Amino acid sequence: MSIYDEIRHRVSEGRLFRLLPLMPPRLGNVPRELYVSPEINVLCHMGPWQNSAWVSRCMVLRADLDRFSQGGVIPVAARPFIGGKRSYMRQLFRWREEVWEIRSREEPGLRVLGRFAEADVFVALTWHKRAALAGPQSRQWRDAIVGCKTEWTNLFPAYPPKSGDVNAYPADYISANTILV
Repeated sequence: MSIYDEIRHRVSEGRLFRLLPLMPPRLGNVPRELYVSPEINVLCHMGPWQNSAWVSRCMVLRADLDRFSQGGVIPVAARPFIGGKRSYMRQLFRWREEVWEIRSREEPGLRVLGRFAEADVFVALTWHKRAALAGPQSRQWRDAIVGCKTEWTNLFPAYPPKSGDVNAYPADYISANTILV
């Protein structure tokens, strides 16, 4: 059995959802696969939302997530916790933990944490309001990273996340259309 078989099985169980972009990829873009947890799926599709401002905020998050699966250019931080101001994605500190974040910057800022199953296959597992995470070395960030890793282990106990070579970063994770910032 492969990680793809496991992903398909988790989708059939309702423990993961394939998030297809609302707008199809442009010709020439390399489509990527994005799978989300039920919690993120509800946030992007169904609510319940607190108010109309939160509905709008969640729709912006959905558009931000679609950016990955549409295959366009992805600004990636050059190093963990460095270059984040302009990045869309970055691998979080510690490198070998293989936890990544997608940054949705509209206020309130949201962070979607996940791991790569294979190159161009991202599994988004948890989300957090950025303000609740404090500084980059805070206990809140550490707890968020541990939570993401725990969710991965619950879904894929026999499969580690995709691991990349520091010298081939980020191409080991996102095969095309990246720019380091």
